[in-house]
Amino acid sequence: MEYSSFSLGPEADKYRLNVTGFSGDEGDALAATVKSWTRANGMQFSCLGEDNDRYPTGQCGDGLVGWWINYCDRSVLNIDTNGIWKADTHTAIYDVVSSRMLVKLD
Repeated sequence: MEYSSFSLGPEADKYRLNVTGFSGDEGDALAATVKSWTRANGMQFSCLGEDNDRYPTGQCGDGLVGWWINYCDRSVLNIDTNGIWKADTHTAIYDVVSSRMLVKLD
């Protein structure tokens, strides 16, 4: 899976995620448009002590994960060995055992 554009906002905006140009065969779980309340794209980073998700009565990640979480999520790659990658176009939740996020500098 790959995005042609990946950027994070400044610290003052809590590292807001912006991805575009998805390509890959597992489906886009960060910027998928079918269920907007699960879209990570455009969200601020949440982690223990920094609850920036839109879940009104708690923290979606329960403080156990740092990720860009909306009201709920369809992608969390860094939650122990049970990472999640589920695009709206797929019915299965992929149990991600390992992942890498690489940034190519121009």
